[in-house]
Amino acid sequence: MTEGDLREGFVVPSTLMFPYRLIGGRLTKLLPFLEGLRESLTRSNLKISFPIYISYMLFFSSVAFIAASVATAIPGFVYGIPISLSLLLALVFGLLAFTSIFATLYAYPSIVSDSRSRRLEEELPYLTIHMAVLSKAGIPPERIFRSVSTVESKSLRSVAAEEARNIVREVNLLGFDIVSSMKRSAGRSPSKKFTELLNGLVSVTQSGGDMTRYFLSAAKGYMDSTRIAAKQLSDTLGNIAELYVAMMAVFPVVVAIMLAVMGVLGGTLAGVSIIMIMYLVAYIAVPVMATVVLVLLDSIMPPR
Repeated sequence: MTEGDLREGFVVPSTLMFPYRLIGGRLTKLLPFLEGLRESLTRSNLKISFPIYISYMLFFSSVAFIAASVATAIPGFVYGIPISLSLLLALVFGLLAFTSIFATLYAYPSIVSDSRSRRLEEELPYLTIHMAVLSKAGIPPERIFRSVSTVESKSLRSVAAEEARNIVREVNLLGFDIVSSMKRSAGRSPSKKFTELLNGLVSVTQSGGDMTRYFLSAAKGYMDSTRIAAKQLSDTLGNIAELYVAMMAVFPVVVAIMLAVMGVLGGTLAGVSIIMIMYLVAYIAVPVMATVVLVLLDSIMPPR
């Protein structure tokens, strides 16, 4: 496989080509073990090929391993720590750094894919209505997707527009017909709902059915789903609000009162002074609980 093959269809920054030039030729036996990443990478719409991304992961994970090992070993030698212990600590921290960077880069396409799926499904009701209006005017599917590809503001990224641009590019530049391009887009879409929409559109196009009726029916279904999801989100946010009050208001106050009473009576708790426990609650427990609530909110809130 040549660099030209790798670059075809992808926008690969030159900085990402260096890791591939360095270790890409040694990846032949490793790629099958990481095959699960290929689908996530495709659905994420990251414009980089699978072998180059694997090279990127291994290169920067190795750099992190070397940097962490050196940063751990040098202070050990300076402060007179035994060489065996210094090397052991360097190896442990190096492996931790390698694993952390590798796991982060491995998970990144899936995170991007999930984010794109959420955004795309949020756009579907409005997308199908827009497509229904265009089809009612007698516009063919190719021109419908061309119109969708331009519906994007400077401040708000549209995943639907990105998917439409991919379809239009395959038709205009790669020579696919619109039906084949829609099938390919359905196969790499991050959203199952969008995949179903494209597959249904393929069937309607091939059978000569009424596209306007199909789009309006799909839009009604998506609107109903959106209303149900909004109701469920409202109930969930109410439960999280109660949890937040309990964790961030009631719990610290109750613990502070209990510890204050114990401090007046004297003694310790499990050998730890009361003042130290107060510090732990105030500076560790409360921030950690707040972070948990924020992460929980971020995971369930719509992307915009």
